[in-house]
Amino acid sequence: MKHFLIFSLLCTVSCSKDEEMRGYLLDRASDGDINAVRLRLAEERERRLLLENDVQLLTLRYAQVQRMLNQAMSPVGFVAKLSNHRTIQIGEVLKLDKVDMNEGNGYNPALGIFRVPVNGMYIISITAMTRGEDFLVHIILMNGDKELTRLFAGDVASGRMVGAVSVPAILSENDNICIKAFRSQSGLYGNQFTSFSGVLIQRMT
Repeated sequence: MKHFLIFSLLCTVSCSKDEEMRGYLLDRASDGDINAVRLRLAEERERRLLLENDVQLLTLRYAQVQRMLNQAMSPVGFVAKLSNHRTIQIGEVLKLDKVDMNEGNGYNPALGIFRVPVNGMYIISITAMTRGEDFLVHIILMNGDKELTRLFAGDVASGRMVGAVSVPAILSENDNICIKAFRSQSGLYGNQFTSFSGVLIQRMT
């Protein structure tokens, strides 16, 4: 109790910067009292540092949780269409330039790639119209080097034919989804008849 009173008085005096009173108390305190007070001050300093560290950790954790909640509530989906007629060569990525929707900013029209923003189950869809007579469409939906599905549309007497396909896929963050020509060059009709779209239907950890 005695040490606590001396400690309290020293703290009060220290805060008020009353050097005369502080000296008076120190002159009348024994070595044991002073050592006990010093130990108590050291313990308080250590406790304060631990509390400050806990506050910093909690602040960081709160920011992480807030980001996770924002992601969990944010929709992900895109719709891109081809404005002008286009012929692509084998292995070339089809770049659809007219972006009607891009929630989550995953689709890049300059590259023709949908970069997956969050892990989850997606539905990816392609609709393609042939450019005209003597044009075929052989295209493949890719996740990096992995094939997801294929689409074929052939020429007919009218000079136009449409193919469409949708595929569910479990995708991971930063996967790159794109459309490429394969087997032969592909002549695609524009005017927004050819499209590429995707939507997140279930987030996954």
